[in-house]
Amino acid sequence: MRRVILIGCVSLLSSMGCKKPSKGADPGPPGVMKPAPGGETDPGMRPGPRVRPRRRAAVQIDPAERKRRVRRELALYNSITLRFDAAALSGPDKKLVGALLRAVDLVERLNMVQIHPHNLRYDREIADRGTADDKVLFLRYQRPWCFADEHVACNAHPGGVPKLVGLYHWPKGMTDAEFEKISKAPNKKELLSNFTVVRRDGPGKWKAVPYAADPLFGPLMKKLAVTLREAAGHATEATLKKFLLSRAKAFEDKSPFPYDASDYDWIALKGKWEVNVGPYEVYKNPRHIKARFKMVFGLTDPKITARLARFKKVLQQMENALASLVGPKIYKPRKLDPRIAVRAIRVVSAGGDARAPKGATVAFHLPNRGKSVDEGLYKKVMLVNHSFAFTPLVKRRAALALAVDQQRYVDKLAGITNTTFHEFSHGFGAHDELKIKTADGKQTTVHEALKEHTSLMEELKADVTSFWFIAQSVKRGWLKPAEAKARYVTGLMHILGLSSYPLKGTYPRMVAVQLGWYMDHGGVTWDKGRFRVDFAKLPAAVEGLTKKVGTLQLTGDYAGASALIARYVKTVVPKKSYVYVGKVKGPLEQMKEAFKKADIKSVAISYQVSGL
Repeated sequence: MRRVILIGCVSLLSSMGCKKPSKGADPGPPGVMKPAPGGETDPGMRPGPRVRPRRRAAVQIDPAERKRRVRRELALYNSITLRFDAAALSGPDKKLVGALLRAVDLVERLNMVQIHPHNLRYDREIADRGTADDKVLFLRYQRPWCFADEHVACNAHPGGVPKLVGLYHWPKGMTDAEFEKISKAPNKKELLSNFTVVRRDGPGKWKAVPYAADPLFGPLMKKLAVTLREAAGHATEATLKKFLLSRAKAFEDKSPFPYDASDYDWIALKGKWEVNVGPYEVYKNPRHIKARFKMVFGLTDPKITARLARFKKVLQQMENALASLVGPKIYKPRKLDPRIAVRAIRVVSAGGDARAPKGATVAFHLPNRGKSVDEGLYKKVMLVNHSFAFTPLVKRRAALALAVDQQRYVDKLAGITNTTFHEFSHGFGAHDELKIKTADGKQTTVHEALKEHTSLMEELKADVTSFWFIAQSVKRGWLKPAEAKARYVTGLMHILGLSSYPLKGTYPRMVAVQLGWYMDHGGVTWDKGRFRVDFAKLPAAVEGLTKKVGTLQLTGDYAGASALIARYVKTVVPKKSYVYVGKVKGPLEQMKEAFKKADIKSVAISYQVSGL
């Protein structure tokens, strides 16, 4: 059957019960209990008293302008559908896939209400009153608001609903000053958990509400747990059945840290199916703390998995090498768990935070936190068909932006290997919850010290360190020099690809720092409108940046991280607007203009499953 990702067929907001809050308590943003016009009751939820929301003043938008802006936003990306024919699967596997697709739908809805608590209502209103373009935009972005065009009129909702993203997790109207108090509260560990919603609980007090206990997230998480148990009933492989059941149990666990046990079960998955589901990444949360729900499932690619597995045996050597680079006074290598898993898969479907509205996730390294992370145990998953979907795009970009004699080095398998080493490098050195000592002797964690720079610095560490291991691999005989050239050049094209996006997310700013540093140190040059890798100079440039980034993280040097970023990216409006500075400015601006003239666009991926 045709597979279309479900967006809000049932109004979640139609029947949520609420209790009168205690004096001084914060029930969360107003209007969460508001029923959608004409909405039906969501089965399994108890009706209760409804809260009449305070509505913001209507946004006045010219309808014609709104339609023009929505159409222009959609035209920024080419749509690609990844198709999967399930006809050849066994009966139990077909039922498993059907249940997992229903789980993806629920994760879509969970992620949508994390973005904005009214998103399911907006979806119904857009379905009733919106144009075909409005519906496509909302489906692609999981919200009414555009990404590239931030004008109020670029809005899939005919009424032009005001833009508020990711604020539900925090007390209504929270200021920076209040956040600082939350960060120092006696129960700060629970308040700053990635898996809780924070509410006021009287003057100067706050309470942490676990996701499963939240009136907005909890009912959907319960349904998700039921669906995963259904999927487990169709699983024929023991480790998959065990993981689906343990993750279902975690989704009903009303503790601030519910995922440790099921993380171990996920890492231990065997067999042909890979399933990852849960709240993981924090990049899109305004404070980079609260995790968004995602789900990916697919079939293992045995050939590429075997190709990558050979690097598992040298992971401890890589950790030791990085520790030696930054110095023993700053960091002593951790003992990595030999059970670290590496898999390459062909994605069948993805939803929630894993379904990128533009571009696509090509790999992930998880968990990000918890007991397994403390023990040096992770899993790295490469999404092969996501990565290969970009091959024609990378070739077109290279034809315009790369020195002609180096274009032959662009290689899709080198790209997969680079991505693998990027994910490996997330597991080396610093991580968000690592306890460190700052230069002034303060005991803290990497995240507490680097604050809003934490995510950017972690991604920078992973990308730069993966480059550093190219020369290290040649030195140790793991990689041939010719393969190293392919990895350097293909890696540069990855950087240029991320640079083509608007300069406001974590990744475009991260690669501006990376490319700017390489250019400052002669490792990458710009000549006659094209980039060129200097194979003789790039290794030293990479090593210098790897050491600097690792040192900044492991000493919690917030001022140093700020200075490094500001060297290449100037903040115009915090969290909204940035511009390039330094050597990287002119070349990247010219490259973007060349891509625009050649009508080179990135992709937006969707999924279709047939044969069930």
